Amino acid sequence: MKSDQIRAGAAHERVMMNLAVFNLLLPAAALSSGYVNIFLTIALIGSAVMIFLIARNARNSTGVALIDEHWKLAWKRCRFLLISYSAATVIMLVGWLIASMQTDYNMFSIILVVFTRIAAVPIVLMVLALFVMSTTSLSRARQGEFPA
Repeated sequence: MKSDQIRAGAAHERVMMNLAVFNLLLPAAALSSGYVNIFLTIALIGSAVMIFLIARNARNSTGVALIDEHWKLAWKRCRFLLISYSAATVIMLVGWLIASMQTDYNMFSIILVVFTRIAAVPIVLMVLALFVMSTTSLSRARQGEFPA
């Protein structure tokens, strides 16, 4: 029974690792270095791979209801993260369209910077919310409780 609880908690640990490494650590490193494009590309690819692995584990049944339900909940949380990525992409596209209408290059740059900061907001807010939710779910999994 204890191993089932550990395996159920692994789903939420993987979500939290994705959030910590690919959504907080690497973007912070990107902003503090001169390699913004490289770090952000690695972060996006790494997050996508982690989400894919979580989705694959959520689809594969282990035969233990506790483990299966926690993996499904982890996949649901990853979908929230994907929605925040989509919102950020839409905001950036709108910003790029507005910026491309500018004749002055300085104004083009300013608008892109502004929309980049605005586009980061949905992702940051979702990452913080998911950390709280995943911590709670991890605690429930380790106690052998089903997701609420």
